Amino acid sequence: MNRAVLLLMHQGKSYTEEAAAAAAGLGLSLVAVSSRPKTPQALKESLRHLADCVVTEEPELHFGDVEKAVRELADRGYRVEAALASFEGYRLLMAELNQQLGARDSAAPALRLCLDKYALRRHLFAEGLSEVRVHRLAPGALPELDPGARWFVKPVRGAASFAAFVLEDTDDLADLPAIQEQMRADRSMKAIFMDRYDFLAEEYVEGPEFSFETFVLDGRVHHLCVHEKARVERLERTTLEGMSVSPPVSLGRELVLEGADFVTRCLQSLQEHGLSAGAFHIEAKYWESKKRWEIIEINPRMGGSLIDPSVRTVTGLSFFDLWTEALLLPGGRQDAFHDRLTRASQLEALRTGTPTPATVFLSKYGRKGRTVDAIGFDPPTRPPRILRVHVAEGTRLEDSDRAICLMDALWDVSVDDLEAETDFLERHAEEHFHVRYR
Repeated sequence: MNRAVLLLMHQGKSYTEEAAAAAAGLGLSLVAVSSRPKTPQALKESLRHLADCVVTEEPELHFGDVEKAVRELADRGYRVEAALASFEGYRLLMAELNQQLGARDSAAPALRLCLDKYALRRHLFAEGLSEVRVHRLAPGALPELDPGARWFVKPVRGAASFAAFVLEDTDDLADLPAIQEQMRADRSMKAIFMDRYDFLAEEYVEGPEFSFETFVLDGRVHHLCVHEKARVERLERTTLEGMSVSPPVSLGRELVLEGADFVTRCLQSLQEHGLSAGAFHIEAKYWESKKRWEIIEINPRMGGSLIDPSVRTVTGLSFFDLWTEALLLPGGRQDAFHDRLTRASQLEALRTGTPTPATVFLSKYGRKGRTVDAIGFDPPTRPPRILRVHVAEGTRLEDSDRAICLMDALWDVSVDDLEAETDFLERHAEEHFHVRYR
């Protein structure tokens, strides 16, 4: 039988090309199980990269679908040895199947704790790793929030900045039932919420925000790369991350390294729950008034947008390749794997003062509920090395309070002049990115 990795695809998509390259690098076939696509065309491009695929009748995958697909694929000559899910809504399904298959992955209880933002905050607070106060928001009841503090509202489970916003007035909480209806009706995102539609309010951490692109194996933590969210846009009911830069520009080396060590301690506090392996996209902020780091989210997956190409540029390694390799890593090869991650780590380069490559990437977002009439980005100079336009003319954007990304673009930049590069590319994109709505 052909040895294979099973990709859990959401509605016909899930970084299929990258996953196929990672599997091929290990001499494995990539097969998939996908929930029902919105249109047949959505699956067509992905099928080019797959050895085989099972498609279900429902718009979301459940564990029974995954188990059935493994049996069907076995009948077709593929022995599934590990599961891979870049889509957060299927991360627990991935862990449960990997436990059955004996692949190296974190236990589902640890990942479930990471995905529950209220439970995670309570855990970190109890461990002395957070000073952020948090309240669960009960339907129809106003929480007793300290008026002397700023508060941030977000779903207990969520992604794509869905309904994540600074609370300016408690009257704004009256919008939550309508937002919950959006969550239930959002066919593309509904699986992310895992049948949880409740919200929390937590103390707002004032300060710059970063994401640590982190890999864990055998409980050992490797921070491969760190991005600063250099431009953040706040809309009425969502928060958009417009530009990221790596390495960071607003904090010095010592504070960035302090942040990495803090994130390591937070991950180590989850080991008793079974956090032992996997790719993580960890959002953290430096709370300037308290001179301390705080976790915002621990996402048990690789980052979206152009995070993986940025990590590859900075470190020479791909998260997809590492994640796939680690799932099936033989017992005698862990030390060599850890050594490779240490040598490639941007954070280790910062510790030793070694020069590191630098990137800037930006994202442009659309207006909910509008139809795109024309879209384009064709700058006369400094074209991006990577450009991905996600919508075509005539596309009607979802009427949803979440980030609806129209375009991503990435540049390789000079590490010696990052702040000026960031300012220039922001103006550059603003001038030459065009979108018109009907």
